[in-house]
Amino acid sequence: MADALRSSVKRLVLGVGNPIGTDDGVGIHVARELKKLDLPGVEVEELPASGLELLDMVVGYDKVIIVDAIKTRGGNPGDFYTLTEDDFVRSVHGASPHGINIPTALAMGRRIVPEQMPRELIFVAVEVEDIENVSDKMTPKVAKAVPRIVEFVEERLKSS
Repeated sequence: MADALRSSVKRLVLGVGNPIGTDDGVGIHVARELKKLDLPGVEVEELPASGLELLDMVVGYDKVIIVDAIKTRGGNPGDFYTLTEDDFVRSVHGASPHGINIPTALAMGRRIVPEQMPRELIFVAVEVEDIENVSDKMTPKVAKAVPRIVEFVEERLKSS
Protein backbone atom coordinates (compact mmCIF):
# COMPACT_ATOMS: atom_id res chain seq x y z
CA MET A 1 0.00 0.00 0.00
CA ALA A 2 2.81 2.44 0.88
CA ASP A 3 4.48 1.78 -2.49
CA ALA A 4 1.21 2.45 -4.32
CA LEU A 5 0.74 5.70 -2.40
CA ARG A 6 4.34 6.75 -3.04
CA SER A 7 4.00 6.13 -6.79
CA SER A 8 0.87 8.30 -6.99
CA VAL A 9 2.65 11.27 -5.41
CA LYS A 10 4.12 13.59 -8.01
CA ARG A 11 7.72 14.22 -6.94
CA LEU A 12 10.33 16.57 -8.36
CA VAL A 13 13.97 17.24 -7.58
CA LEU A 14 15.14 20.57 -8.91
CA GLY A 15 18.84 21.35 -9.07
CA VAL A 16 19.30 25.12 -9.19
CA GLY A 17 22.47 27.00 -10.04
CA ASN A 18 24.98 28.08 -12.60
CA PRO A 19 26.80 25.04 -14.01
CA ILE A 20 29.83 27.18 -14.90
CA GLY A 21 29.82 29.15 -11.63
CA THR A 22 32.22 26.79 -9.83
CA ASP A 23 30.39 25.75 -6.62
CA ASP A 24 27.22 27.61 -7.62
CA GLY A 25 26.60 24.64 -9.92
CA VAL A 26 26.31 22.14 -7.05
CA GLY A 27 22.52 21.86 -7.44
CA ILE A 28 22.94 21.06 -11.13
CA HIS A 29 25.62 18.44 -10.38
CA VAL A 30 23.41 16.78 -7.75
CA ALA A 31 20.50 16.71 -10.23
CA ARG A 32 22.69 15.08 -12.88
CA GLU A 33 23.76 12.34 -10.45
CA LEU A 34 20.15 11.73 -9.41
CA LYS A 35 19.09 11.43 -13.06
CA LYS A 36 21.56 8.56 -13.45
CA LEU A 37 19.71 6.66 -10.69
CA ASP A 38 16.46 6.74 -12.70
CA LEU A 39 14.34 6.76 -9.55
CA PRO A 40 10.80 5.52 -10.23
CA GLY A 41 8.13 8.19 -9.93
CA VAL A 42 10.64 11.02 -9.56
CA GLU A 43 11.30 13.72 -12.11
CA VAL A 44 14.67 15.45 -11.94
CA GLU A 45 15.20 18.81 -13.59
CA GLU A 46 17.91 21.45 -13.79
CA LEU A 47 17.27 25.16 -13.50
CA PRO A 48 20.17 27.48 -14.28
CA ALA A 49 18.08 30.43 -13.09
CA SER A 50 15.55 31.15 -10.36
CA GLY A 51 12.46 33.19 -9.80
CA LEU A 52 9.40 32.83 -11.96
CA GLU A 53 10.98 30.03 -13.98
CA LEU A 54 11.18 28.04 -10.74
CA LEU A 55 7.53 28.71 -10.00
CA ASP A 56 6.53 27.32 -13.41
CA MET A 57 8.48 24.14 -12.70
CA VAL A 58 7.12 23.31 -9.22
CA VAL A 59 3.43 23.86 -9.95
CA GLY A 60 1.49 20.59 -10.02
CA TYR A 61 3.89 18.54 -7.87
CA ASP A 62 3.07 17.15 -4.43
CA LYS A 63 6.63 17.00 -3.14
CA VAL A 64 9.54 19.12 -4.36
CA ILE A 65 13.16 19.07 -3.25
CA ILE A 66 15.24 22.04 -4.38
CA VAL A 67 19.03 21.74 -4.21
CA ASP A 68 20.95 25.00 -4.34
CA ALA A 69 24.12 26.66 -3.12
CA ILE A 70 24.33 28.76 0.03
CA LYS A 71 27.19 30.75 1.50
CA THR A 72 27.01 31.57 5.18
CA ARG A 73 29.46 33.22 7.57
CA GLY A 74 31.68 30.55 9.02
CA GLY A 75 30.12 27.75 6.98
CA ASN A 76 32.14 24.69 6.02
CA PRO A 77 32.17 23.97 2.28
CA GLY A 78 30.34 20.74 1.56
CA ASP A 79 28.07 20.90 4.59
CA PHE A 80 24.39 20.98 3.73
CA TYR A 81 21.26 22.06 5.53
CA THR A 82 17.59 21.30 5.07
CA LEU A 83 15.26 24.25 5.09
CA THR A 84 11.54 24.66 4.59
CA GLU A 85 9.54 27.60 3.33
CA ASP A 86 8.95 28.62 6.95
CA ASP A 87 12.68 29.24 7.31
CA PHE A 88 12.35 32.10 4.82
CA VAL A 89 9.41 33.84 6.49
CA ARG A 90 11.63 36.29 8.38
CA SER A 91 14.07 36.82 5.51
CA VAL A 92 13.88 39.83 3.28
CA HIS A 93 12.17 38.86 0.05
CA GLY A 94 12.47 41.00 -2.97
CA ALA A 95 13.21 41.28 -6.58
CA SER A 96 16.07 42.76 -8.45
CA PRO A 97 15.98 44.08 -11.98
CA HIS A 98 17.43 40.67 -12.97
CA GLY A 99 14.68 38.53 -11.52
CA ILE A 100 12.83 37.30 -8.47
CA ASN A 101 14.48 35.20 -5.78
CA ILE A 102 13.26 31.72 -4.84
CA PRO A 103 11.37 32.60 -1.63
CA THR A 104 9.55 35.46 -3.35
CA ALA A 105 8.56 33.26 -6.30
CA LEU A 106 7.19 30.57 -4.00
CA ALA A 107 5.31 33.10 -1.87
CA MET A 108 3.73 34.48 -5.06
CA GLY A 109 2.71 30.98 -6.10
CA ARG A 110 1.12 30.31 -2.70
CA ARG A 111 -0.99 33.46 -3.18
CA ILE A 112 -1.82 33.08 -6.88
CA VAL A 113 -2.30 29.31 -7.34
CA PRO A 114 -2.28 27.81 -3.84
CA GLU A 115 -4.08 24.63 -4.89
CA GLN A 116 -1.37 23.86 -7.47
CA MET A 117 1.64 24.40 -5.19
CA PRO A 118 3.53 21.48 -3.61
CA ARG A 119 2.25 20.22 -0.27
CA GLU A 120 5.83 19.54 0.77
CA LEU A 121 8.77 21.67 -0.30
CA ILE A 122 12.27 21.00 1.01
CA PHE A 123 15.38 23.03 0.31
CA VAL A 124 18.77 21.37 0.48
CA ALA A 125 21.20 24.25 0.84
CA VAL A 126 24.80 23.26 0.17
CA GLU A 127 27.53 25.35 1.75
CA VAL A 128 29.88 26.52 -0.99
CA GLU A 129 33.38 27.93 -1.16
CA ASP A 130 33.72 29.61 -4.57
CA ILE A 131 30.82 31.17 -6.46
CA GLU A 132 32.79 33.98 -8.06
CA ASN A 133 35.06 32.22 -10.53
CA VAL A 134 34.03 30.68 -13.82
CA SER A 135 34.55 26.93 -13.98
CA ASP A 136 32.47 23.84 -14.64
CA LYS A 137 34.43 22.11 -11.84
CA MET A 138 33.49 22.50 -8.19
CA THR A 139 36.03 22.99 -5.43
CA PRO A 140 37.22 19.68 -3.92
CA LYS A 141 35.27 19.90 -0.64
CA VAL A 142 31.98 20.66 -2.39
CA ALA A 143 32.55 18.03 -5.09
CA LYS A 144 33.32 15.44 -2.39
CA ALA A 145 29.96 16.21 -0.72
CA VAL A 146 27.85 15.49 -3.84
CA PRO A 147 27.46 11.72 -3.23
CA ARG A 148 26.31 12.36 0.37
CA ILE A 149 23.79 14.92 -0.85
CA VAL A 150 22.49 12.56 -3.54
CA GLU A 151 22.04 9.83 -0.92
CA PHE A 152 20.28 12.26 1.43
CA VAL A 153 17.87 13.42 -1.30
CA GLU A 154 17.16 9.85 -2.31
CA GLU A 155 16.26 8.98 1.31
CA ARG A 156 13.98 12.04 1.59
CA LEU A 157 12.18 10.96 -1.56
CA LYS A 158 11.54 7.53 -0.07
CA SER A 159 9.95 9.10 3.00
CA SER A 160 6.92 10.34 1.05
